[in-house]
Amino acid sequence: MPNSELDELLEEVEKHPLAANDLDTNIALSRQEVSDRIQDREERKKYAYRTFIFLSVFTSFVLLIIIGAGFSKAINFELNDSVLIALITSSLASIVGIFILVMRYLFR
Repeated sequence: MPNSELDELLEEVEKHPLAANDLDTNIALSRQEVSDRIQDREERKKYAYRTFIFLSVFTSFVLLIIIGAGFSKAINFELNDSVLIALITSSLASIVGIFILVMRYLFR
């Protein structure tokens, strides 16, 4: 009995060879989509890590400048208050801007 069902399916495929070709094309496209998603995920991991490292180093550098300005008399490093305010606000804007741009692009 199961052979008759298989025979019927084979007859259907023989009647409509284009449907079988469409099925093969759809399978190939699905495989390509899966491999694309795997590659996208790997790229996202890589660039998210690089962005984290960059932002960490950038923030550490700004923090060192601020700490150096705090110990200005001990290490002979002086910055005006307006320069420190400009440094803090511009670096904060840069950090937030880079974070938002990269994360929106990577995880949309």
